[in-house]
Amino acid sequence: MGQFTIEKPALDLIYLVSCAVNEEEPSREKCAEMDLDALFEMSLRHSLTAAVAYALERIMPLPEAFREEKYKVIRRLSEYEIECKRIFAEFDKRGIWHLPLKGIVINRYYPRLAMREMGDNDILCDSARMADVKAIMEGLGYECRRFAKDHHDVYQKSDVIDFEMHNSLFNPVKYPELYEYFKNIRSRLIREEGSDFCYRMTDEDFYLFLICHLHKHYSGSGTGLRSLLDVYMFNRGPGAGLDREYLNKELAGLGLLSFEENVSALAEKVFGGGLLTEKEQSALGFFVESNTLGTSKIRVMHLLGNEDSAKAKCKYIMKRIFLPRKEFERLYPNMSGRKIPYPFLVIYRPAVIILKRNKKSVKELKRIKSFKKNDNIEQF
Repeated sequence: MGQFTIEKPALDLIYLVSCAVNEEEPSREKCAEMDLDALFEMSLRHSLTAAVAYALERIMPLPEAFREEKYKVIRRLSEYEIECKRIFAEFDKRGIWHLPLKGIVINRYYPRLAMREMGDNDILCDSARMADVKAIMEGLGYECRRFAKDHHDVYQKSDVIDFEMHNSLFNPVKYPELYEYFKNIRSRLIREEGSDFCYRMTDEDFYLFLICHLHKHYSGSGTGLRSLLDVYMFNRGPGAGLDREYLNKELAGLGLLSFEENVSALAEKVFGGGLLTEKEQSALGFFVESNTLGTSKIRVMHLLGNEDSAKAKCKYIMKRIFLPRKEFERLYPNMSGRKIPYPFLVIYRPAVIILKRNKKSVKELKRIKSFKKNDNIEQF
């Protein structure tokens, strides 16, 4: 497989983030050699701008771009904290059990909350009460952007406040094994002190979910340095006291034991200091290339694998067009529930792409056309 060269802005980002989370003062000499504009762009790509800002401000007046982004992140997190309290209070009143997920939980293991940026907040709710959840969210001033079309509903109040209310942890159609594994997570939850309906996972189950969620993105469109940092921070916190015998058994059953070992070791070396092997260098390049939410380039790499023939590319395109009806309805909710023959839906999808000149789809087609075997990045 091809190798990926990690450019200096990415190395600078990793160095400064490491200083921030390990509460160390960065080298003035190293920082003097950094291209701060390129560093800022790289920080945005990985949602780590605030962490970089915390490191830089220890040795210099913050550049305006970093200062503005840092305070934007702090304001957003403050708003989320206020909104979570309002939402959870309403859930408690209505007797709806709920479980905060992902960033809401992991940010407590960072030295400062704003070091861990969040694009949205994810909460698992009682799947039998999603209509009540909708009524509560709309009553609190949220617009429902998607309801009953996927394993989570989407609510938005402003350009920066988004909540995803989950009825399950994974999509049962796309990730049936992970869906089945976590389907009965409610029975393993621990009630939070001071609430009758707010719960938390055990540390072991939270780590399992963290790894499964990371792998879902990693094996799809990719996932960036923030995900790798989450693993590092958790392992430096509660991860040190986990029941490894239980974890290893569960990870092995999910086919993720080797993946977790490799990701955990890479995270420790990258942010804790260590010499990377050639394979680890390439894997780190994969995380750098992926950005926070993945890229179409990575998705094409995964789906084409080591095949760059016209036949393989044609097969890929056909898979992207001939979606299962449920997946089609998820992508095009305005067509959901209508008694339209499936062949028409298949025609509708490419027609919409062509007529609207969907930029993401056009970009993906260009990626497919230009893909070569040696474009692949070695992964775990």
